[in-house]
Amino acid sequence: MIQRRYRSKHESDLIGKKATLPDIVKAMRFIHGAREKYIFEPNKLAHIVNLALLTHCVELDFIQARPVYEKALELSPNHPLIIRAYGIFILASRQIPQVKTFQTACRLFHEANVVDPAQTKFQSAAEIYFRWAVLVDPRNPLALLNYALLHQCIYRAYDRAEQIYRAALALDPTNTFVLENYHLFAGERYPGGAYASLGPPYSAVRRANVIEEKPEWAEWSKLVDPECPKEGFEVFFYNRFTKETRFDPPSHF
Repeated sequence: MIQRRYRSKHESDLIGKKATLPDIVKAMRFIHGAREKYIFEPNKLAHIVNLALLTHCVELDFIQARPVYEKALELSPNHPLIIRAYGIFILASRQIPQVKTFQTACRLFHEANVVDPAQTKFQSAAEIYFRWAVLVDPRNPLALLNYALLHQCIYRAYDRAEQIYRAALALDPTNTFVLENYHLFAGERYPGGAYASLGPPYSAVRRANVIEEKPEWAEWSKLVDPECPKEGFEVFFYNRFTKETRFDPPSHF
């Protein structure tokens, strides 16, 4: 019983707010009707997009999802929902070369933000497909990967993305889809990177060594990362209670 409650709490921390009955009904209506509607009207943009999201997020069939996304892009190459979802897809499915793919994805996200800065055209897709996939299968690393990329690339909630990545790697530490995306994400969290943060990712804490602690620093410690991927940012500060990291000393030092 304790284990079940722990797993339930852990999963709710990852997923966020619980799904309400209207949320479930809406998701089920889209998901269960997506393929049939596409078969009936295969040239309608909405049906193509829903099938692409279904195969990508719920069925996790990256091979089948790619041509459907490409068909949607042919019909509407600048639609913010499509290019956001496709940007996540090409990262999740490890399209090569990786550097060029990352640049392409960043460009797509930027173009979507120009057209739809409030992300209003993407929220339904995020809830119905990306979040639903984690609700129904919270122990699937690929579902968690898509969800981590959603928080990383669309919401720009980097600490949350880090948490979801770590959950996926805890389930399958050898999954190359998750590993390569996490390494790319972690490397871009340093100053000058696409996801620059106040401090390094939590993975740096796990391999770092404490080099200084002082009573007046309370819960803060000064650490050095022997495997830091970016020169000049080996030393950082870490709060063992809040799990916060900072390159600069906290303001109260």
